[in-house]
Amino acid sequence: MKVAPKKRQSEENAAVRYERRESWRFTLKLLFALTGTLGLAAEAVHGTVSDNTLGIRVRVNDYAQLSPATLSGAEREAARIIGKAGLRTDWLNCPVKSTLEVQQDPCREPLQPMDIVLRLIPEPQNNKYDDSVFGFAVIPILASVYVNYAVVRAKRDNAEFEIPMILGNVIAHEIGHLLLGLNSHSRSGIMQKRWQPNQVRQAVTGNLLFTEEQGSLMRTEIQKRANVQTTANR
Repeated sequence: MKVAPKKRQSEENAAVRYERRESWRFTLKLLFALTGTLGLAAEAVHGTVSDNTLGIRVRVNDYAQLSPATLSGAEREAARIIGKAGLRTDWLNCPVKSTLEVQQDPCREPLQPMDIVLRLIPEPQNNKYDDSVFGFAVIPILASVYVNYAVVRAKRDNAEFEIPMILGNVIAHEIGHLLLGLNSHSRSGIMQKRWQPNQVRQAVTGNLLFTEEQGSLMRTEIQKRANVQTTANR
């Protein structure tokens, strides 16, 4: 049976698009297999900033009950992105429910100006905040992230291995709101309000970052918080 030229051309174009998409997925899967989180070995992440760099301590409350691999992968990616902006990130994974009283438990210490509380929750539940695509931030210390956003985007591409990468970007986005203040969405970079396929692709390839101006503003904010903390501890 003869196939019309236009139909044949359409089928060939579809085949080319499929091959390109599968090649891209294979490349990402290979990187993930080599490093555990798409090229983000822990040494490389913590090597982006020095011990003397100003930083934040993030207390993580994982209500979504992520696997250890997914949680650590997302934290490493968020730390890398924030590190590119010139800030160090220390993670403190706190139990959601604890019946044991542990002496000197850092999760029970009073919050400091340089502390941030991160809540990982499955999906929105009666959320009335406008910034509700990825989660929402309550300045100055509370960021809530919807884990299902990352899960749905990854499954849409049939690539669940992307979940830690996308989630790490979403975490960095919400932490960015805490350090950049209200109305901190931008037209480019990780602080864009809506992510289209192009932004998601940038996220999973490690290229969705804070702008230089945003990095400067974040460092200034952390310096202010550090000064407050130093004064309070005297």
